[in-house]
Amino acid sequence: MGQKYRILGLLLIVFIVLTVSAACQSGDGPAPAENSPAQPGGGPAEPAGDAVPAIQKYIEGLPAADFGGYNFKIIAQHYEARPNFPGEEETGEPMNDSLLQRNRIIEERFNITIENIAHEDRGQVRSLVQRSVGAQDAAYDMIITSMADGINTLAPGGMLYNLNALGHVRLEEDWWCRSMYENMQVDGRIFYTTGPLSPFFYYTPVVFVYNKNKAADFDIGDMNRLVANNEWTADKLTELKKDMNRDIDGDGVYTSADFYGLAHDGGVTGQALFTSFGQKMTVRDGGSYFRLTFEDERSLEMIQKCAEILSDPGSTFNGAVKNFEMYSELPLFIDGKSLFLITTMNNVIERFRAMEDDYGIIPLPKLDASQPEYIALGNPWGPNGIAIPAYCDNAERTGLVIETMAAFSYDMVRPAMYDVIIQQKIARDESSQDMLDIIYSNFYFDLNVIHDFGGSSILMREAACGVKSDFVSNYAKIRDRAEDALGKLVNAYLELE
Repeated sequence: MGQKYRILGLLLIVFIVLTVSAACQSGDGPAPAENSPAQPGGGPAEPAGDAVPAIQKYIEGLPAADFGGYNFKIIAQHYEARPNFPGEEETGEPMNDSLLQRNRIIEERFNITIENIAHEDRGQVRSLVQRSVGAQDAAYDMIITSMADGINTLAPGGMLYNLNALGHVRLEEDWWCRSMYENMQVDGRIFYTTGPLSPFFYYTPVVFVYNKNKAADFDIGDMNRLVANNEWTADKLTELKKDMNRDIDGDGVYTSADFYGLAHDGGVTGQALFTSFGQKMTVRDGGSYFRLTFEDERSLEMIQKCAEILSDPGSTFNGAVKNFEMYSELPLFIDGKSLFLITTMNNVIERFRAMEDDYGIIPLPKLDASQPEYIALGNPWGPNGIAIPAYCDNAERTGLVIETMAAFSYDMVRPAMYDVIIQQKIARDESSQDMLDIIYSNFYFDLNVIHDFGGSSILMREAACGVKSDFVSNYAKIRDRAEDALGKLVNAYLELE
């Protein structure tokens, strides 16, 4: 990707930071904490106010310490499209410079040197952590990598430290992800989280994108207003995309040369729409235990509802079925050949500023108007999971450093370029900013999307996308394996310190 698009992507992250801090407040349709910038129901983000002095006051109250020049080592999946580290010098790019300044403050405050150890391959991150913990060599102090392809094996394998046992860390606060704190704990143990400390955190929600030019051509009305008026529902989506496919080249076969109502990847879209309808794959079953919901009547109804929307041949391009090329739904939408698209914010940041047609970003629809809030699924495949290796030779030092780093991450990017970037550079209109506020005020990570118990999460998304039929009988074949995998995870956590 060229430097131009990298800069534009980084600018978009800065905007998202301003709205994301309320994203992870509660596991049941989380509401933002007091003084957080994103307000429930799409109220505008505030660049200043009580939140900034509050976090600065908290930072001032954190202990000072001299760690004698210690080399604090962070291993992460990181490269241009998956950013977690700043460069070596300030470049004028707001995100890079904010991260670099944050690190310098932390280094001076604690007399440490922060060493960023970057790997493009998340599998290599996992292997190196496993090797280090096995050797007890303290090669790394912190890990940032994929929750669904790395942390999901490191955590139950005893490779990660219980974050609740670290000194100073307050995972229930805005500078971490409160929904993970509430949803992922097992008997007071939590082995990973996410939050503003990882820049890639802001890339992760699954969103609904629409082509504004095509929307005007088809006279479908103001999509943002539908959201604001609580009219953006499953049935409304079905109505708007009905019979929208067009055989542009007239060859009688629908290909990437034609036009579609809704394009999606046939993968995480199924999990995201299921979640946006207010349903979870795993719920607490009292105390430290969880259960899968796939035999609940409502879950089965939601899977069927998703499949009806995502596999309708008269209005939908399903990337898992068409398979012209990997992620072919993206160029299809960018080239103006699809009215709607469901994708991750990562794709919006990386690819859409080059799009000629104007576009809007809104949350995925609710099931119906009685649902209290719009809910965005966080995609756990990118490198946004934060953890500490199980061999932690100084929990006091590690806890103080990462808590302070998280608080500064929450604080420093908030005022950076707010007035300069928001209206002119990022949000193509004011209501687009409101839509992002709504998305980031209800940001949810699902335990089963991360761990895929017995293959049940993948099976569900295939069924929800219409890729695989007869979910009930297929789930019956793997139910025992899925429940056993969930039980083993919980028991593994209970056995760890």
